Amino acid sequence: MKRIKKYYRIQFQLTSPLAVGSGENHLTDRDIVRDSRGIPYIPGTALAGVYRSLFPKEIAEQYFGPELTEERITQSSKAGKNLLTDSDVVTYDACLEDPEGCVEKLVTKRDMVALDAYKTAIPGAKSDFQVLEPGLTFVTYIEQNMDDLKQSRIVDQIARAWMDGRIMIGAKTGRGYGRTRGIRAEAAIFDLSKRDPKDGASTVSGEKQADQVKTLGSWLAFDMYCPEDVNWSPAEDIKTGMLCSGEQAGMCSISLELRQQGGIAIRRYTTEVGAADYIQLTTQRIAGEEGEDEKEGTPVIPGTSWAGAFRAQMGRLDPDFCKGQPIAEKFFGKEKNQDGDSRKSGISFSESRITGGKWVLYTRNAIDRFTGAAVTGALYTEKTYYNGETTLEIACDFRGNGEAASGIRSDEREKFAQVMAAAILDLNSGYLAVGGLTAVGRGLFAVKKAVVDGKEIVFAGRPDGDIYQDLVKAIAGKGE
Repeated sequence: MKRIKKYYRIQFQLTSPLAVGSGENHLTDRDIVRDSRGIPYIPGTALAGVYRSLFPKEIAEQYFGPELTEERITQSSKAGKNLLTDSDVVTYDACLEDPEGCVEKLVTKRDMVALDAYKTAIPGAKSDFQVLEPGLTFVTYIEQNMDDLKQSRIVDQIARAWMDGRIMIGAKTGRGYGRTRGIRAEAAIFDLSKRDPKDGASTVSGEKQADQVKTLGSWLAFDMYCPEDVNWSPAEDIKTGMLCSGEQAGMCSISLELRQQGGIAIRRYTTEVGAADYIQLTTQRIAGEEGEDEKEGTPVIPGTSWAGAFRAQMGRLDPDFCKGQPIAEKFFGKEKNQDGDSRKSGISFSESRITGGKWVLYTRNAIDRFTGAAVTGALYTEKTYYNGETTLEIACDFRGNGEAASGIRSDEREKFAQVMAAAILDLNSGYLAVGGLTAVGRGLFAVKKAVVDGKEIVFAGRPDGDIYQDLVKAIAGKGE
């Protein structure tokens, strides 16, 4: 048994919808996971995989145990060989901090449909799934067992990732789902070899941090689930290092500040009496967001809509980025085929929350072009959002999804930078629209500015050629 235990109590908030499926499909194609009381939660198994992915493979296997492969299982079953070990890091479920009230209001439904090149729904490609609304606060715990306190850099890195907002949970994280924001981190350390409770707290020699290590007696009285336990102390100075894989080279972040040029039509459908036939997709407001009506949510553009719009436009700009082409699959991934071959997308798009605009409710009807009369049954009302502002975050992973053999070459990154830069300019010029009804002017945006890896690129008052060159250099990693 390892003599030192370190615990973290992490309080965090969802900043985008969370999709953690239970494997059930009673209400939707993928119902959200719930406990025996019917309250949604995040299983520790889902978090353990996220924690493991923060570290390079050799470090992950050292502290989290080796991967459970068929070869290792076979070898471990042979006499005298045991290649499987327990994880030194114990991961706990994340539970809602305040589960009281109507749980159903916390759970909403999202619809998805695959579209062809003409924005027509592909038969059989529609699905729906449950999500937890952003703004909800969770609490989770992490425990690490060790022989030397210096090894606590692993759990410290995980806590730091929470507080930096680098933890993304559940399905479709590459399309803006499962984003989080750390609120508070508290730590508690115990040395079980110090058995005399009268010894009190002591500081481990050689450690620069001021963490107070408690004795066995304190650990026996420790209530991990009680936030008022005296053993908890604020973790204001969490150690940092270069263990997290997200800090390695080969990553690029693009942030676009956008202003609506009209309305938006990312629609959710309703059959409620007295409600509009088509209503813009909204999500629960989070702290600091305002609206005309307290009952109104915040209009959003899902990351799936952004991904589809950009991928289609990049395919129009360069045939190599059309669906099914090798270079397109390198960046945007590919679906699992009959051989089981698949690839995760290396380009992720955030969900964009639109604020500062105005809701508009109006009635439309189709007109018979021969008689000029209204078409029977073609009258409907629509509620949409106009003239707001939002931000789109695009994260590019040029490491080849962690596969050394298929890493992105410098010339491929250069080509991607050229096409992505052109697509961003098309977005600014109105050639790239997102959502529905784009033929009548919906889904248009102007780019106020772009920030690529911390470098600001101003759009206003500059020729498109200059903006394009700056974008290409920055995305290709050749900026000054």
